[in-house]
Amino acid sequence: MELAEFRRQFPITRTRAYLFSGALAPAAAPVRAAWDDWSSSWSTDPNHIYTVEMMIGAMDELRGSFARLIGAPPESVAITDSTSRAANIAVRILAARRPGGNVVIDDGTYPSSAYPWQAAGGHEIRFVPTDDSPDPAAALAERIDERTAAVCICHVAPFTGRRHDLRAVADGAHAHDAPVLVDAAQSAGAVPIDVAADGVDALVTTAMKWLLGPPGIGLLYLSPELLANAPVLDVGYLGLDAQLGEWPPQEMPPVHPDARRYELGLPSLPGVLAARAGVDLLLDLGMEAVHARVQALATRCIDGLAEQGADIVTPVDTAARAGVIAVRHPDPGAVFAECRRCGVDIGAIGCIRVDPHAFNDESDVDRFLEVYARVGVPAGAT
Repeated sequence: MELAEFRRQFPITRTRAYLFSGALAPAAAPVRAAWDDWSSSWSTDPNHIYTVEMMIGAMDELRGSFARLIGAPPESVAITDSTSRAANIAVRILAARRPGGNVVIDDGTYPSSAYPWQAAGGHEIRFVPTDDSPDPAAALAERIDERTAAVCICHVAPFTGRRHDLRAVADGAHAHDAPVLVDAAQSAGAVPIDVAADGVDALVTTAMKWLLGPPGIGLLYLSPELLANAPVLDVGYLGLDAQLGEWPPQEMPPVHPDARRYELGLPSLPGVLAARAGVDLLLDLGMEAVHARVQALATRCIDGLAEQGADIVTPVDTAARAGVIAVRHPDPGAVFAECRRCGVDIGAIGCIRVDPHAFNDESDVDRFLEVYARVGVPAGAT
């Protein structure tokens, strides 16, 4: 698939400049069709969508597509309902591995990867400033020791757009036999990820952002090495290594040996089908092409904002960012409102967020820059 054809899959591009895929990506035509097909069958033939081939097959296909995207074996992927759910599972697994130690967390991480450690207790939490560090991986490595249970980072920080070098972080952690947990909600689907080459031990993300899927679907990756010794947590019928319906109450069947052990019951089936359609769109275009497009548009946006004197938080270096662009402004709400009025969609939570995806083009970025120029750069901005 070429970029022009990829863009045509998104009806919103005909009317709006949608630049906030880091929150909720707009539905592409195949994603909407997958959801609608399920809804149609639900209305006219529910037993069709309740068959093993449809139900379990759809989950297998989503795991397989996501595994291809991140360079993982499908059996190392579990479907959850959100990034937060996936993170809680991963934290419980990692906490059991080295109880009573410490966990090293970058201070730009999203709360869903930090709060589970705080709620569980029992580990010293070491927050490490990384956003302003010239070498974030080295800053993290300085706080890692032989009692470190895990290193938890956001691959791309949601409030600054800074991107970690996963391999460098993993090298520092693995030198002390500490696994790395990566929140990839702002990177999976925007930049290429190879969990094996990058040294990632656990990864969590959501379908609804850069993966172009719907809300209600999260994804969990556990490395084969971590999964081999991971404990059973909660138990549900889908996590059992047994044929559907073969569940004698007097004796529980064994749990799956792979990541499916963490899938308890049915997820949102229309969400599963739609999520797979979103991931397959990315695979059809190719993550190298996606990444190149995202970086080119992000550079155009950053350069245009810099010319206007905007207070840009996100690094200029392409190796240190992805698709999230954060801009300080005293009245983000005013910029947001004017953008909405003009058919441009951005984020405005604490700062201005502009998140171009591969379905965007230069005209989308330029429309935003024109609106930003009209709203005016605040006095004193640099």
